[in-house]
Amino acid sequence: MTTTYIDPVCGMDVEPETAAGKSEYKGQTYYFCSPGCKRSFEKDPEKYLQQSHGEHHNE
Repeated sequence: MTTTYIDPVCGMDVEPETAAGKSEYKGQTYYFCSPGCKRSFEKDPEKYLQQSHGEHHNE
């Protein structure tokens, strides 16, 4: 069984093996469904960690 993680930007389930990107923040690894979600998270990680999941960033 493959472990999935929640993309903190859009809330999609992401498998580490197929993730479009990953980012480290405060000792935690986050996985992303798209490069746009990764960029959005890296601009303001706290915004996405403090809110419920919003929109998908498909840029």
